[in-house]
Amino acid sequence: DAIDAIIPTGVPEYGKALGVSFDDPVGSLDILSQQVYPAMKQDIKQNYPEIWKRYITLASKPVGISCEFCCGVGPIGINSKGDLNCGCAHAPALHGLTLWLMKNTDYTDAEVLREVMKWKAIFFPRDLVGIGLQVAGGDTTSLKDLPGMVGGC
Repeated sequence: DAIDAIIPTGVPEYGKALGVSFDDPVGSLDILSQQVYPAMKQDIKQNYPEIWKRYITLASKPVGISCEFCCGVGPIGINSKGDLNCGCAHAPALHGLTLWLMKNTDYTDAEVLREVMKWKAIFFPRDLVGIGLQVAGGDTTSLKDLPGMVGGC
């Protein structure tokens, strides 16, 4: 039940615009990290200073816009200038999504974080389901059947 509750499936409402789907985590990781992140970072940093400031304010807090499960970077994935603290594919994917959602939706910061956590559940299923099971006091023995990480560092 925890797996079904935490691991999303299908296409998110913004998925068509980005070309991503929870059902294709590796392909979506590539799109978000290699295409979305570099384009969004450059565009927003140069042309949307209010969005850039919002991004820095949110992403530089320990709220989990990071890839702490693969590289140990911790819950903050950027420095104060907005540069990534990690070079893996998960970091730019999560930050690219964050930037895209901030620019292209009216999502609140909490809604942006919710979407980031959905993708973290796709990229790090064992870790996110494990956290859910621990909080709920459930049996974690079934976690051995889940991959620890989807996509490469």
